[in-house]
Amino acid sequence: MAHPQDTALPVPYTSRLQEKINSGQTLFVHGKALENANFFTVNLLAGTPVIDPNVGAVALHINVRFAEGKIVLNTLENGNWGKEERVSTPFKPGQEFDLRIRAQDDKFEIIANQKEIHEYKYRVPLESIDFLNVVGDINLTGIHWGGRHFELPFQTGFPTGSLKAGDRILVYGTPQGKRFEVNFIGPNGDTLVHFNPRFDQSAVVRNSQINGQWGQEEREGGFPFKKEVGFDLVIVNEPYSIQFFINNERYGTFAHRTANPATDYVGLKIDGEFELTGLEFSHQ
Repeated sequence: MAHPQDTALPVPYTSRLQEKINSGQTLFVHGKALENANFFTVNLLAGTPVIDPNVGAVALHINVRFAEGKIVLNTLENGNWGKEERVSTPFKPGQEFDLRIRAQDDKFEIIANQKEIHEYKYRVPLESIDFLNVVGDINLTGIHWGGRHFELPFQTGFPTGSLKAGDRILVYGTPQGKRFEVNFIGPNGDTLVHFNPRFDQSAVVRNSQINGQWGQEEREGGFPFKKEVGFDLVIVNEPYSIQFFINNERYGTFAHRTANPATDYVGLKIDGEFELTGLEFSHQ
């Protein structure tokens, strides 16, 4: 899925990181492979902006090789490449791709088109990484960092005090069990919006609980979620309803059940059998 704030970038692309990478953060790389693409690489480097055997290190080298149908991962340290780790690639020439690299305490998780395909143990300290480099036969549509470690239930307020008209929330995560939920909380603790995917019913239930009473459930629409497969959920506060987008596709709406939707959504609560990997707030 393209990030709402994605901006086309030149290839080759090199950037110095503004801050050290922390465990829980995810690098998002979005783009489209050229029709006749042979390869592209994403490199996380330490002490050098480009691969140089005589300077610094390549902490993580991800080499997508279309002709071989493989992704090759490796590290360059002290002038020498280490042992290659290989996995099959879901990426195809001429198609859009979504590559995510999530830092954990002792490894990178490699996620390709929303599905984890490999775990790569650190060979160079995470805190030493200070450059990102992307080269190859692709058009790069966006790069950004996001996420951290979250414990569920997770509850937070909104940056401006409430979810105002035109505000949006981006939720990144992976379902791991029967149910999870995303709720908007009102000033008095009411659940004004309840978004509840249920794998045991193959339904996404939308509802509200006001003054202790649940309202009429809404279940229209398909069931786009899969266990252990990540997704991007965008929720937008529109004048007459809450809009839901899943993996960049409009999923449905939920008409406001509160008198002042520009000010009444004051909190967000996420819970359930779900790994929350990222949460962002923005405005259309």
